[in-house]
Amino acid sequence: MRSIRQRLLLWLLVGLALVLAISGLATYRQARAEINTLFDYQLKQTALALRNQNLLTLAMSADPSEGESDLLVQIWDRNRGLLYVSRSSRELPFATQQGFTDLLWRNESWRLFALNVGDRIVQIAQPTRVRLRMSADIALRNLAPFLLLLPGMGAVIWFGVGAGLRPLRRLTAELQSRRADSLEPVTSIQPPVEIAPLIGALNDLLARLARILDTQRQFIADAAHELRTPLTAVRLQAELAQRQTVSAEHRAGALADLRIGLERATHLVEQLLAMARLDAAPGTGTVEPVELRALAKTVIAELAAIADARDLDLGLLPGETATIAGDPAELRTLLGNLVDNALRYTPGGGRVDVGIQRGPHEIVLSVRDTGPGIPLEERFRVFDRFHRGAQASAPGSGLGLAIVKGIADRHRARIELSEPEDSPGLRVTVHFAPS
Repeated sequence: MRSIRQRLLLWLLVGLALVLAISGLATYRQARAEINTLFDYQLKQTALALRNQNLLTLAMSADPSEGESDLLVQIWDRNRGLLYVSRSSRELPFATQQGFTDLLWRNESWRLFALNVGDRIVQIAQPTRVRLRMSADIALRNLAPFLLLLPGMGAVIWFGVGAGLRPLRRLTAELQSRRADSLEPVTSIQPPVEIAPLIGALNDLLARLARILDTQRQFIADAAHELRTPLTAVRLQAELAQRQTVSAEHRAGALADLRIGLERATHLVEQLLAMARLDAAPGTGTVEPVELRALAKTVIAELAAIADARDLDLGLLPGETATIAGDPAELRTLLGNLVDNALRYTPGGGRVDVGIQRGPHEIVLSVRDTGPGIPLEERFRVFDRFHRGAQASAPGSGLGLAIVKGIADRHRARIELSEPEDSPGLRVTVHFAPS
């Protein structure tokens, strides 16, 4: 497990070392420039001091016991004859120009100053390595205190970061001490500015979890309540069919009612599972182009047998193709529920029409029936879960339109309920944005 403190310490020390390296390079360059200026001044002053020096006196004044100096002194005449050299083993060539010159001689770099004095030319030279060594020594002496401060800075950073992370430890302790069902927002900590967004996101997550848990609790309670009635009826019809005293006619009626009860319970379970899937994973699913007319033909073909059994005219109105982006399975469930509801509430001899219209800014999917319709005062509640109107006569679970609303919301679609212009009934329209 990675530690924030360790990572901060590592990166801060790396950054500090990088700054010290850059500072060392700058200090070295500065020291080298200053050393060059100082040594150039020394070369010039030495040459000026020797311009009138007697050669015999100069030769006799050399003290071999003092060792070899870093400076090499040479005095030439105008005919390039060497009059004096302080070290014959390191003799340099004649300088062709007066002033400072950088010279490479026998794989060694020299800094040379030449001064013309009457019939003499005084040359003072010094190895460049001497200057480089002294520049490095000065830079190291300047950086040594900072290098010694690195361990101290590491300790300061370690404890400073630990103190800065203390609010996170308090937050961790508070969350660990909570009960599993405690989803109240975190308000007992006054967080720093950097941690405030984390606590805000955590509180938002806790609020969403609380809403999901409340929805699940309500869903379980409603599902248990809705399943109790059809399952009780199924049990009673099964007990009636098992009795030995009932006639064959009554037993056949009980088995028919049992089949109807099982179909109702199966439909309710399917609707409950569809609603549970919508609640469990909001905003997820496959998104791909869906051609609505092809989808409508598939749904109509699946429900055609039910329409024929109820003497209903189920069909697709003429129109052009229309494609939207969405989840094919969810859109199939949406249209299937709308058509199934229309078939349930439309009396025999009626009709159910599915229409798809393509407009400039939207695609409209409509399901129109010739049933009793929905009163205006109840339309705002029909999308509630398990809600069934006072005039509902067909069996159902009260989940069909709630599932339609959930799928439409996930596809950013708008649903409208209205009355057909030329006949009684209900017209449900779903407005989609084109893909």
